[in-house]
Amino acid sequence: MPYLHHIGHDEKPKPKFKNPRKRASKLFNELKLEAVANSKSSKPEVWEVPFKVGDAVELEVLDSGGVQNPQNKRYDKIRGVVLGRENKGLDTGIYLKDVLFGEHVERKVKLHSPMVKSLKVLEEGFVNRGKKKGRRVKRAKLYYLRDRKPEETRVTKIQK
Repeated sequence: MPYLHHIGHDEKPKPKFKNPRKRASKLFNELKLEAVANSKSSKPEVWEVPFKVGDAVELEVLDSGGVQNPQNKRYDKIRGVVLGRENKGLDTGIYLKDVLFGEHVERKVKLHSPMVKSLKVLEEGFVNRGKKKGRRVKRAKLYYLRDRKPEETRVTKIQK
């Protein structure tokens, strides 16, 4: 006579997560990771550029009309100092700060956005310019630059 606790174990193993919410969360996480990998492989001109907080960068962004509009191929160049970086999967973005027409402009640009075409580093260690070469920024977020004078963080050239 077989033991009672051995009955019914010939079936396939059950999934580890029995709770539907946990199982859905795990599947959603796998989908997000797959989408991030696809985005990174499709845009190497954005993701393979090494930049750090405190660098001056230039982004080429589709001007208007959306991604699906084939007639609109104008790109807008956004320049600025990188104030910080957020790594949140598909929501990964950088904070840029520049001075336009004498006013501070701060933007958050999503790096996985299909509107972003390329990223180029204009100057490394832009915050430390004028100081000894090779100094590195020792903060993850440079929010203290918001209180500085406009001339200190201007990346765009003044047009006369």
